[in-house]
Amino acid sequence: MVKIIDRYLSGQILVTLAWTVFMLSLMLVVANALRELLALLISHQLPITYILDFIWDLLPFSMIYSIPWGVLLSVLLVFGKLSSDNELVALRANGIGMMRICAPVFAIALACLALCLWINLYLAPASEVRSRELLFNLASSNPLALFGSDEVIDSFPNRKIYIGRKNGSTLEDLHIYEMDAQHVPIRVVYARKGVFEVDKKNARVLLKIYDARYEDRDSDDVNDLRKMHYGISAQEGVLPISLQELFDKAHSNRRPNELTLSHLRQAIEQKKGKQQTILRTELSKRFSNSVAVITFVLIGIPLGITAQRRETSIGIAISICVAFTYFIFIVLTDNAKGNQSLHPEILIWLPNVIFLLLGGTLFYRLVRR
Repeated sequence: MVKIIDRYLSGQILVTLAWTVFMLSLMLVVANALRELLALLISHQLPITYILDFIWDLLPFSMIYSIPWGVLLSVLLVFGKLSSDNELVALRANGIGMMRICAPVFAIALACLALCLWINLYLAPASEVRSRELLFNLASSNPLALFGSDEVIDSFPNRKIYIGRKNGSTLEDLHIYEMDAQHVPIRVVYARKGVFEVDKKNARVLLKIYDARYEDRDSDDVNDLRKMHYGISAQEGVLPISLQELFDKAHSNRRPNELTLSHLRQAIEQKKGKQQTILRTELSKRFSNSVAVITFVLIGIPLGITAQRRETSIGIAISICVAFTYFIFIVLTDNAKGNQSLHPEILIWLPNVIFLLLGGTLFYRLVRR
C-alpha cells in the first residue's frame, strides 16, 4: 500500500511540477524576451534563428527561479487537493505518518536541488557566455542585421557607428567614431552611404563607404580640438573591422554571473576588497537559490494543507506571495553586494533561514498533530 501511495503522490508532484516549471519559464523568459526583441526583429531584420538561440540561452537563467517556484506551487496544489479531498485524513487514519507520506516529495526536492546546483553553478553561466557570443556569430555571418535606422551601434570594439537610415542592404548617413583606449574619438568619418562585406579569409568585416569626409584629432594631444585636421575627403573608402577584436570582447571581462564554480573560486582568491565581496555574494546567491527548493517544500506542505482548498487560484496566490517575498529580498541583497559593511554574502542567506525556521515550525506542528 505504501508503494502505491509513493507512486501516486510522486506522479501528482512530478506532473504538476513539469507543468508549473514550463509555464513559469514561459512567463519569465519567452514573453519578456519576445517583447524586448520584437522591435529588433522588425527594425534590424534579425534572423529568426538568432531570436530562438537568444531565448534558448535565457532558459537556464529562468530555471534558476522557475524550478524553486514550480516546486512550491506544485506542493501547494497537490497537498491542497489531498487535504480538501480528505485523502490525508484517510492515510493518517490507516496509521501512515506525515513524514512517511511526504518521503517521496522530499526525494523529488533533493533531485531538484541537485539540478538547481548544476544549473546555477555551470549551465546558467555557460549560457550567459554563449548569449554574448551570439553577437560575434551574427556579425561574422550577417553584420547588416546589427544595424537599424536612426541609432548608434557600439558592438564593434573601439568604434561607435551611427546609422541615419537603413535602406535594404545599404546604410545611409553614416557617422563613424573611432575611439582610443580612453574612449576619446580620435577620428570621425561622415559618409553618405555604406555597404558591408564579410572577409572570412582574413576574419574581418569590410565597411565600404562612399562620399566620405574625415576629421582626425592630433595624435600628440587628442583633447586639443584646435589641432584637429578637417576636410579630408574621399569618394570611396574601406574601413576594415577585425572580427577577432569582437571575439576577444565577447570572451574578455566576464561578469561574475558568467563564471562557473571553478572560475568563480579562482577569481575570489585573486581579488581583494569590494571585488572579492561581490564574487562571494554571487557564489552565496547561487547556493541560496538552489537551497530554496528544500525551503519551499518545507513551508509549502503545511501551507497547502492549512489552506484546504483544491482551487488552482488559491495555490497560485499563496505561491506568488511566498516566492515574491523570498526573491525580492534576494534581489535587494544582490543590489547591495558592493557594500562590504553589510556582509551581503551572509545577508543573502537570510530569506532561507527565515523560511526554513518558519517552515520547520509549521511542519513540526503538522507531524505532531
